[in-house]
Amino acid sequence: MPTSKPLPTVDGQGIIDMHVHVGPELLPRRYSPTDLAREARREGIGVVMKNHFQSTTGFASMLAREDPSVPLIGSVVLNLACGGIDEHGIRAALSGWKRDVTARDPDADRFVVWMPTVCAEGHLRVMGRYDLPPEWGIKEEHARYFEEGEGLTIVGHGGEPIAGLGRVFKAVADLDLVLASGHLDRTETKLFARLAHEAGLRRVVLTHPLFQATELEPDELKDLWRDYGAYTELAFVNMAMDKLTARQYADVIRAVGAEGCILSSDLGQPFSPPVGDGWRLYLDLLRGEGISEDEIVRMAVVNPRALLL
Repeated sequence: MPTSKPLPTVDGQGIIDMHVHVGPELLPRRYSPTDLAREARREGIGVVMKNHFQSTTGFASMLAREDPSVPLIGSVVLNLACGGIDEHGIRAALSGWKRDVTARDPDADRFVVWMPTVCAEGHLRVMGRYDLPPEWGIKEEHARYFEEGEGLTIVGHGGEPIAGLGRVFKAVADLDLVLASGHLDRTETKLFARLAHEAGLRRVVLTHPLFQATELEPDELKDLWRDYGAYTELAFVNMAMDKLTARQYADVIRAVGAEGCILSSDLGQPFSPPVGDGWRLYLDLLRGEGISEDEIVRMAVVNPRALLL
């Protein structure tokens, strides 16, 4: 997918894609961690490796030890397989965040913590109560059906925040990590942003909030940035998977401002383009809607690096 413009850089430092899926996973994936690292280095793109069922910090640590030419960053998603909404999954991810396995302490670099995705009640409501819906390419025997109310939420039956959420906030704050909202529904996402800010967190990202589980409006995203400093993530793959348009993305960017937005790919599906090609197409689509080079650099390079490095 040729383009007349190279991928953006600032002082020789390139994009960090904060959302790329890697296997092995129950879902088929385009990339193993090694394959993604190889492409990231070739393209000069830093990547956050994401997996719905296991922490990727161990993968990323070992690969970064071999070649630190681009940032290779791990993450953990607080789905049931990783301990749910509590500190346990974060501690497991911290254990793997160590390039020197003989060291007594994990690395001090940041990684990303996602709130629940495929186990979130908001996700299950729009996916026919399956964590991995058939249209994602999963074999039926590997999908899990959840009864109504069995999904993870940040509030209890009385509407109060669950105790585990406070432990997540404390762990993220103590380690100075990045916290993303996952597939919470629209009401929970707004509550999450407020509570995270009240807990002192300042590295908070709203995970592709135009996704059908969340579907926040541009003005709501503007308010969440203004009031709580919560960044809006705009992920390339949602254009195809959720039938969104570059015009909708441009409307969000203009409402929130580039200073409050993050561009990511959310790639890694077998049917999707490689990360480098996806980014070229993505940025050309945004340019076609009048998004400036300065705005692209801010959202693709400056903001992710400020959050992660």
